[in-house]
Amino acid sequence: MDKHDHAFGCGCDCGCDCGCDRRDFLAAMSATLGGLAFTAAAPGAAGAAPPPAAKQNATVRGVLVGPADADADACVAALRQSAEKLGLKLNLDPKPVAEADQAEALAAQLEADRPDGLVLVALDKAGLPRADVLLAAAEKLRGPMVPVVLLPADPEIAPDAYRRPGLYTLRAPEELADVEFGLRMINVRKLLNQCTVLGFDNRPPSEATLPFFGIKLRMVPFDRYAKEFAAVPIDDAARELIDQFTAGATEQRGITEESLENAARAHFALRKILAEERADGMTMNCLRRGWLKPCMSFATHNSELIPAACEMDVPALCTMLVGRFLIGRPGFMHNMAVETERNQYYASHCTCPTKIYGPEGDDLPYLLRRFAHTNEGSCAIQVFWKEGDPATLVRAYPGNPARMDVYAAKVFASHPMPPVGGCTTNVEVELTDRADAMMAVGHHNVLFCGDYARRFRQFAQFYRLELLPTGYRGASALRSRVGNQPQGASPGSLETT
Repeated sequence: MDKHDHAFGCGCDCGCDCGCDRRDFLAAMSATLGGLAFTAAAPGAAGAAPPPAAKQNATVRGVLVGPADADADACVAALRQSAEKLGLKLNLDPKPVAEADQAEALAAQLEADRPDGLVLVALDKAGLPRADVLLAAAEKLRGPMVPVVLLPADPEIAPDAYRRPGLYTLRAPEELADVEFGLRMINVRKLLNQCTVLGFDNRPPSEATLPFFGIKLRMVPFDRYAKEFAAVPIDDAARELIDQFTAGATEQRGITEESLENAARAHFALRKILAEERADGMTMNCLRRGWLKPCMSFATHNSELIPAACEMDVPALCTMLVGRFLIGRPGFMHNMAVETERNQYYASHCTCPTKIYGPEGDDLPYLLRRFAHTNEGSCAIQVFWKEGDPATLVRAYPGNPARMDVYAAKVFASHPMPPVGGCTTNVEVELTDRADAMMAVGHHNVLFCGDYARRFRQFAQFYRLELLPTGYRGASALRSRVGNQPQGASPGSLETT
């Protein structure tokens, strides 16, 4: 096996030493998994998205450390505002922890209470020894771990000594606005632990919990989907959905009425099962399924931030869920290829969302065309990305330890006729934090629109995920840090912390 954890499937030509081809690998991984104890002009407007199970936001403990007379009003206000905005429960101790015995007592209480996260507001340098006691207590709380946001109130406190795994350390006062991102990271793990995703395959029903992410993977027999598909009538609701698919398309290439009707059947069948299971996303062993392939439905669900991953690729599905909660944007799971002469990376697949800027953002232009790899003529979508847009490549791997690959990129071109890969949407990008596009590894990486590489790296460090370096050069080899930006627009390739 290669250096990545394949225990939850990758569906890829990944360069491993197992001797299997991509289709055989998918079949084997499906067997393993099965045994585990748009607006009117874009797809997605017909019918409401199925509601997942209600989720509880994180409970965060906030502690002031240092002398009682220090001024922490700005930090406390930012902390309260961010918690309220995100809907988190913030238990903020009103009195600072100034003495050693107070810190020891609170450390014991943390072990008993196990909050979802801890925020330490260091009032001045004198408070750091007390903070160290609480950091050591949080460090011991593995299973689940308690991540810590360290928020210095005094600009004299240099945070560099506290830039280490398990910590998200800000710099006062210029990074005060980033406290919201720290709380968001705490909430991401809380939300992931409450997510259920469906895996459609020819296996008996079963359920397993994915390591680190805590996501429940519930296997659903493919036959259940096939029966629901066959039962969907082509009624007014189906016609409305078909009209939405076609009205927003700039062109249709080889698409028949039958292929559009089957795209609608797939969508309503999956909607029904998602609603019945109160699930947050899905993946499917979808190759060689003929008219039952769910390409249009998967693209539509992805635009609605309901992650849908092809080919039973559970790591890609986990990556999409992290992106949903961390940056609020859908990801494009894709096959990769590399153009070595021009040093470019190609991302191609058939389920690209049109809402790559988020559900409230503009739609990208798209056309409808036949699915690329078979001859039955099922409908797929080709989406055209905007040249020059920043982008981020990510792949998360469940496991012990959990891993994450992150690459900063920029869109170079979105090809009208795919030059490689064969799939409908084909986006050519250049990697901006690697010298060589061949340094990118992994099949079915997920492409997000936006400069979020730094944010994903911060998330990985916060939760002690193993970050694969693969030639990453970091800030010193690229360019100097570019100021502070609002959450969701932070520099992607500038800092690792």
